[in-house]
Amino acid sequence: MAWLSAAVDKAGGPFSPNKSTLQILAFEAAKAMSRLVALYKSLSDDEFFKLRKGPMKSLGVAFLNSMDESYLLGLACKEKLEDLGHAVVVVSRLSKQCIDVGSKFEIAYHNKKQGIIDVGNIDFNSRNVGKAIEKMEKYVNATSALDASLVALNELEVSEKKMQKPKINIDYFNEETNFQRKQVLHFRKISLWSQTFDTSVGLMARTVFVIYARICTIFGPFVPSLTCIYIPKRKALHKKVYPETSYCLLVDKEKYTEHASKSGPIMKASRTEPKNKSLIQSALGNTVGAAGLALHYANIIIMAESSFYSTTSISNESRENMYEMLPISLKHALRRKLKGHLSKDVEESDEGQGLAQGWKEALGEIIGWLAPVAHDTLRWQQESDSQQQKLDSEPTALLMQTLHFSELEKIEAAIVEVLVGLSCIYRYRGRRERLDGRCWL
Repeated sequence: MAWLSAAVDKAGGPFSPNKSTLQILAFEAAKAMSRLVALYKSLSDDEFFKLRKGPMKSLGVAFLNSMDESYLLGLACKEKLEDLGHAVVVVSRLSKQCIDVGSKFEIAYHNKKQGIIDVGNIDFNSRNVGKAIEKMEKYVNATSALDASLVALNELEVSEKKMQKPKINIDYFNEETNFQRKQVLHFRKISLWSQTFDTSVGLMARTVFVIYARICTIFGPFVPSLTCIYIPKRKALHKKVYPETSYCLLVDKEKYTEHASKSGPIMKASRTEPKNKSLIQSALGNTVGAAGLALHYANIIIMAESSFYSTTSISNESRENMYEMLPISLKHALRRKLKGHLSKDVEESDEGQGLAQGWKEALGEIIGWLAPVAHDTLRWQQESDSQQQKLDSEPTALLMQTLHFSELEKIEAAIVEVLVGLSCIYRYRGRRERLDGRCWL
């Protein structure tokens, strides 16, 4: 670890002009730094507490994915480790260009994963680690500003060439272009562009060790395969992160079972995770993720949610579009279910309004736990895509709180139930003149 500390110490001083700088590789390094900063923030006491008390206890995750705390935390842990692994790949590649560090990072990281190096003495909340995170954030922000300045300069230069022909406002464009060039030079000086490989890798390498130690510490009790980390008493974790006594994800399991019985069939499934697969590939064969329908079903659920809360009648076109989004198997299931609910006798009875109110209450409960999982599915995908394009250091949603690991049969049953309920509500409300007589069919 001596080489790592020395590299980090040099990060605070001026870089040597004789050492090579990142230059164009600054943008790749900035993405890795951004990923590390995001991971660090997501592993704080408060964020881990929010995970346990928020997504881990949400009705949707419990109904659709699992009520097993260890299983869910195992998924969250694997996602954190994979995210860290993406950053490690970049750090390893950049470390080969270092003078002081050389290729020692790869060896040290391998030894750390094997438990050869003791990382228990790394304090996640120490002042030095906090300063390193702040420094990386500044580098990321400056590099992001450099990227924006380069884009703006390119646009000005293209416009300037076009304006040279008619000789219109050429002085204005010259001034703007010169100013933008100065901006580019300024951000190059203060961003990762002008930082040495040793400085950048030193910062990231130490953060990698800090994050790995933190993951092993907070997820260790639930993931036996992680490296065992010894925590001195003076550095003991806050009780809300790692309580001395065991705690249960579902305080009142009977309450959850009662809710589940109202929402449709809740089947149990084997939770044996396939080995040597990435997290996104590890979804079991009976899940929405394995069927490749997570985003598709999330969009259908969100459309149904909008229809449910809409104060106006839903157009025939909107209903038809939603119906056409359904797979053939769901279309058949929806037709069968509608035949049992939408009889002519019931439609014209005085009990119509009461039935409509009953459906409204039932759908409100189902959508209340179903829609958040659908929204998290879209948010996870959007954040995953933006992470490839932008430098964002904010904590993201986790795959375990999306539809990816939801049982396919449960989701399809819930979607059919929601669409049948919407059809009944509109029919019982006396809106038949605005419908096509088939509702969702």
